[in-house]
Amino acid sequence: MARQLRLGLLIGLSVLATGILAAVPPIPQDPSYHHFADRRSFFGIPNAWNVLSNAAFVFVGGLGLWHIARRSKAGAANLFSQPGDRWPYVALLVGIALTGVGSAYYHLAPDDARLVWDRLAIAVAFAAIVAMVLLERISVPAGLAALPVLLIAGVGSALYWHVTEARGAGDLRPYAMVQFSPSSSFLSSCSSFRRGIRGAAICWAQPHCTAWPRHSRWPMPRSLPSVTSSAATR
Repeated sequence: MARQLRLGLLIGLSVLATGILAAVPPIPQDPSYHHFADRRSFFGIPNAWNVLSNAAFVFVGGLGLWHIARRSKAGAANLFSQPGDRWPYVALLVGIALTGVGSAYYHLAPDDARLVWDRLAIAVAFAAIVAMVLLERISVPAGLAALPVLLIAGVGSALYWHVTEARGAGDLRPYAMVQFSPSSSFLSSCSSFRRGIRGAAICWAQPHCTAWPRHSRWPMPRSLPSVTSSAATR
């Protein structure tokens, strides 16, 4: 009964969010999105702090993948109940690592053409998070079956924005649905979720799901670079 309730709530919230986004007009990309508070160069690297800070994403994603591979090879127990359970987690960690690469590439010369690579990686990670929630709270088969569908939908939403933006009629609504999916609210109730990966997922997802402006006008000490702008409001 609890599983049916969770599934019904998940579907209901998703339908509600979809309905709200469908009711609003297309959302184009704001040109000022590419204007950052911190544009300083370092050793010839433009927007240096925004570029270099993405090394943390690559490191965390790579470390998580190495940990899963090492534990799986050693046959360590209590990591995954079944070998197939790992794939949503692998997809999340790959998405996080690719976010570091895509975001660094984007921040070197911010524009719409480069932004799509950043968003493609983020969409992969968010799709994986939803699949993880389904695997943990609904059933393993549901999570594994949903993963490829969610990945296609996530990548498709970023490509849809890119194509429509190039045609002068940009529409971020599908991508917003992926990024602000109400399914992420189920992260806090995942029972047997590996705590380290869950914590990393929440910490990674939080700045992407807030309205923190990348080009904040708030005063900031010159000694404190706005590293957070590389992760916020993608």
